[in-house]
Amino acid sequence: MVESKPAPTLLSRIAPWIRIGITAAVLGFLATKVNWPNLAHRFASAHPVWLTAALFVTLGSICLCGTRFYFLLRLQNIHLSYFRTLHLTFVGFFFNLFLIGSTGGDAVRLFYLLRWFPHKKARATLSILLDRVFGVAALFGLALLFLPGATDRLQADPTFAPLASALPWLGPLGALLLVLGFLLPSFLPNIPLPQKLPGRAVLIDLLHGLRDTMHGGWNTVALILVSIGVHLLSFAGATLLARALDLPINYSLAGLILVLIFSASALPISVSGHGVREGVMVFLFLHLGLGADPESAIAYSVLIYGLGLFWSLWGGLAYLTLRSPDPKI
Repeated sequence: MVESKPAPTLLSRIAPWIRIGITAAVLGFLATKVNWPNLAHRFASAHPVWLTAALFVTLGSICLCGTRFYFLLRLQNIHLSYFRTLHLTFVGFFFNLFLIGSTGGDAVRLFYLLRWFPHKKARATLSILLDRVFGVAALFGLALLFLPGATDRLQADPTFAPLASALPWLGPLGALLLVLGFLLPSFLPNIPLPQKLPGRAVLIDLLHGLRDTMHGGWNTVALILVSIGVHLLSFAGATLLARALDLPINYSLAGLILVLIFSASALPISVSGHGVREGVMVFLFLHLGLGADPESAIAYSVLIYGLGLFWSLWGGLAYLTLRSPDPKI
């Protein structure tokens, strides 16, 4: 007898419509505040050389995302060639464009991993989860390093003054969390679990997977360095983009802006962060002294999204050519 699936709750049914409504409302509000000829001029006056440089730096960042995923799979003893891992990464970026939320591409990548490695379901799932964890950890770790470079701007505005005051203890706290992140996985596999605990074998496999990831020798070192490199390149792309638009944004300030924008876009309140990303950018430009006109902020936000969009569309071609891996690989 097949068990019936539980009926979806009212919230789960209306959540997508709420996101669509919020996205439409924010975009509609911004549309009434924008001087459209001025916005068109901002796009038209962008320097093509700096735009092209930003575009290819973004490609490098996406390729490093695939490299990070490759090392994570190796640490989970999942043998997928580097080229196929990069291939799957572009497919994930492509599906992020069309599935509601920013994790749709993760679900697609997990689908293929489970299909190709059905005997390693727990490790495959863990690799997807840790890909997010290492990405977020590196992003916020770099933010702590770059925040001092923007201290003067933060202190000049009452909105960000508390953040500037917190800088002396944010760094040590972040370092402590990183140390704990490396030490705790060593002890997790030794936790005594009840023999009759449902899913005990899977849980033990996951705990060993965590330990293998954090204590994988040079593979772990490479994973950490690549995770940092992903965001260093994305910060560089945002800096080049600012230069293309003649905006007074240096490397450290671009890093801070990306951290805040990525954090806001990840909130499950809009469709892939649209509207929220532009609204937060307008807020940041106003309070960081980058300009009171919304056109500059929106042009910068749209082009940042456009850099990733361009290469994500190429992921559609990657999806059409995706094939099952050779068992010998």
